[in-house]
Amino acid sequence: MNQYSETFLDHYRRPRNLGDLVDSDVVAIVHNEVCGDVLRIAIAVEPGVEGDRRRIIAMRFKAYGCAATIAVASVISEMVVGKRVVDIDAIGDDDVVAALDGLPAGRIHAVVLGRAALREAMAKLS
Repeated sequence: MNQYSETFLDHYRRPRNLGDLVDSDVVAIVHNEVCGDVLRIAIAVEPGVEGDRRRIIAMRFKAYGCAATIAVASVISEMVVGKRVVDIDAIGDDDVVAALDGLPAGRIHAVVLGRAALREAMAKLS
């Protein structure tokens, strides 16, 4: 695993926000048909807030997949908490890769999977 940054390895070895979110407002499950990875995310938004002011207050994930899928889901879970729902689409592949201090090109599929889960979750909130 010497091709991975220390930040990546930390998120893989000690994933943040792993598990269920009992009081979630939305759940999204995505599957990469090529590699078989599956990512489930659950998101809770600020109660009593409507429209563009809604913020994500929690995200949890479960992943069946490679180290990259786990690390990506972990870092995404940290990136979205506190952000407004309307701002989530602005998170790009490069932002996720940068948050992990790099990712080998062969592992970008994990970023695509993570962002697909976010898009699905945000669509369900709309």
